[in-house]
Amino acid sequence: MSQFEAVSDDGGGAERRTSGGAALPGAGRAVQSWQGAAPGAELAAKLAAMAAGSDGDGLAELNDFDLVEFTAAAQRMASWAHFLAASSAGELARRESMQPSVAEAMSTSLTPERVAGDEIALRLGWTSQAGQKLVREGCEYDGALAATGEALREGRIDPGKARAIAGALEEVPPMLAVGVQDLVLPRAPRRTATQLGNDVRSAIVELDPTEAAARSERARAKRCVSTPRALPDGMAGLWYRASAVDVQATYEAIDSAARAARRAGDSRTLDQLRADLLAQRVLHDSRCTDPNTNFPRGPGSVCRTAVRVDLRVLVPLSTLIGTDDEPGYLDEYGFIDPATARALAKGGTWRRLVTDPASGTVLDVGRTRYTPPADLAEHVRHRDRTCVRPGCDASAWKSELDHTIAFHTNSAPGGSTSAGNLGPLSKGCHQLKTHANFKLKQLTPGRFRWTTPTGHVYDHRAGPPIRGAGNTDHIHVMRQQLLEQYAPDPPTEPPEFDDDPGPPPF
Repeated sequence: MSQFEAVSDDGGGAERRTSGGAALPGAGRAVQSWQGAAPGAELAAKLAAMAAGSDGDGLAELNDFDLVEFTAAAQRMASWAHFLAASSAGELARRESMQPSVAEAMSTSLTPERVAGDEIALRLGWTSQAGQKLVREGCEYDGALAATGEALREGRIDPGKARAIAGALEEVPPMLAVGVQDLVLPRAPRRTATQLGNDVRSAIVELDPTEAAARSERARAKRCVSTPRALPDGMAGLWYRASAVDVQATYEAIDSAARAARRAGDSRTLDQLRADLLAQRVLHDSRCTDPNTNFPRGPGSVCRTAVRVDLRVLVPLSTLIGTDDEPGYLDEYGFIDPATARALAKGGTWRRLVTDPASGTVLDVGRTRYTPPADLAEHVRHRDRTCVRPGCDASAWKSELDHTIAFHTNSAPGGSTSAGNLGPLSKGCHQLKTHANFKLKQLTPGRFRWTTPTGHVYDHRAGPPIRGAGNTDHIHVMRQQLLEQYAPDPPTEPPEFDDDPGPPPF
């Protein structure tokens, strides 16, 4: 029986199944043909007609059971579409246009898969890493992971599960990868992506313990701490990657100290204590403790910082002096509320930023040093703030300053070292421009145009660091509308009464 054949019973309790091998509850219920249909153009047309109400009133007409099955069928379509996207991305990597120059082909970091990944990422508005992952998937589904790709194409597993398998089998020898798939795929439809990833890792160890040990050794070389990832409400997160033993031991040490602080009477929750303790141990010396308890001091305490941290915070003058409440901008995070911006500005190094009053774009940077290259570099970095390739969020202060037109020399003409010919590029994006046929023009200072190897064109221009600094920005109108919408209704006047009400109405 096909994976997508639906089985109904005659009331005698025979099992009925749909895609993924899931039993349908309830005896005697008629199973619609679309509920077990394989993904493709026919199922897509059926679902679209049902959603649009061509056969009735749309989804509102479906009963609860059929709504669940409609969701499952739509997810099968998503799996099918993801397989098609990955397959085409993998095919792109094999094209001649994705090959880097001969000189750079010796580099292990600039591969056809990476070039194709960046091409895809620009088109879809993805990160470079996301584009490369899709390309790798497509290449793997045409090779050792063909069985995983087939399960994805048929809708038996969703894209998250397919990525879990592909990620866990990355750099695994092909024969071992095939064996692992044989073990995990039969149960994959009923496993979550996390469970499936664990299944793959366990199968690798069970099938080839020697290879598992070698993989562990190679993985240790990739230990790292990620760059911060912005979270809502002024928060951010870090990812700490190290050996399982080191990570578990680190957590246990912090957790043990947090629990000890709680037993000593600290009112903070364990989650708060673990977070505060980690920051205090990294940023402060051993004297950052309460002398009475010998535990980390509570929130708001001042401790001597053991390391120098350079935070770049842009704060409008009107916010700083309290006449306005424009948000500030924290480099490598984004906008922060006015109160936080004012707090961070206290005791900081002040630097004058001149902005265009209409657009809010940085025009000039105040100088305390008079070496022109340094001031020019600061101006360009403040102007652009990140790498100028669309989708790349690498900080301008951690990127290379690239001459858009190669700098002129005595032997060859070229571009000048000026604001209109400089822009920050991350190391990877700089490689793409130099060795992978990605063309870059700076149309006006701070406005860039990229042309990819396939001929796609993308423009990039950094918005103002603080939108409210531009007088004509639509943000001002939207704020006013929001204020008017949530403003309390004006108090109503009490009714006036006549001093002589006249005779009673009876």
